[in-house]
Amino acid sequence: MNLQNPSSNFASAAVLVSAAIWGLYWIPLRYLEGLGVAEAWTVALINIPAAAAVGVIFLVQFKAQKPHLRRGFLIGIFMGLTVAMFTIGLVHSSVVRVTLLFYLTPVWSTLIGTYWLKEPITRGRWLAIAIGLLGLGFLVSQGGGDLPLNIGDLYGFVSGITWAIGGAMIKRYGEVPMPTLLVFQFLLASGFALLLGAAAGLAPTPSLALLYQVAPASMAISIGLIFPSVLIIFWAQKFLYPGRVGLLMMTEVMVATLTASLFLPNEALEFIEWIGACLIVGACLVEIIEQPCQSLVFTPKL
Repeated sequence: MNLQNPSSNFASAAVLVSAAIWGLYWIPLRYLEGLGVAEAWTVALINIPAAAAVGVIFLVQFKAQKPHLRRGFLIGIFMGLTVAMFTIGLVHSSVVRVTLLFYLTPVWSTLIGTYWLKEPITRGRWLAIAIGLLGLGFLVSQGGGDLPLNIGDLYGFVSGITWAIGGAMIKRYGEVPMPTLLVFQFLLASGFALLLGAAAGLAPTPSLALLYQVAPASMAISIGLIFPSVLIIFWAQKFLYPGRVGLLMMTEVMVATLTASLFLPNEALEFIEWIGACLIVGACLVEIIEQPCQSLVFTPKL
């Protein structure tokens, strides 16, 4: 398999699997929080080790990375904001609801792809968007059930928009090397999370004893879960249109919904909210059935 020019089916399969892994993202967050780590610091602790790992490659290849720093930093702003807002949203609100609100991203990705990347859009894609918006209406119609709508839901919603913008930029500027994309992503995600957390009073600095206690777990989560899943999704976005990536990534919805329902009984959705959730996931299925995988013709630098 040529990773610099893969088939669109291979890239799509990679997104499906990596996004499913992200459906478990809330578990290490809640685990570190349970050990006493402040909410915003959980983001920093699971991103900084990954930043350090890719930072070694970035520095070794700095001469090759230097021409792409400006665009890499700009992409990192949007992707870092996405991770920060999504993560803080998971802490404030329902795991299932924040995840589903984030996954309206195919709507924003399609609109951006149409007007900026000249992505060919089928009637099936517009149908998927309509179904997704209808699902959103059902999802928020009950005001959140046991957990009322709050700032966490807004973060989840906005993070879908910033992800769509960042994903379109990765596709548009496919020449930006992966080390540049990743180092800015991990560092800015940590920085924005601490800023948002401080604004919300969620970022008290952990003690050195606590940092020492959680260091093995945070490093394992960062290197074993966060780094490979982000790497694969960013890589795939160089070859696939952002609207399709957004829909393929909805495997995260299914995994997050299932695991949260099993392990967090207070997160159970009302019947009408389940209808909304099913409609949003159904929007993904409509697009996958209707729209073939497509990619632009270029060979990006990895």
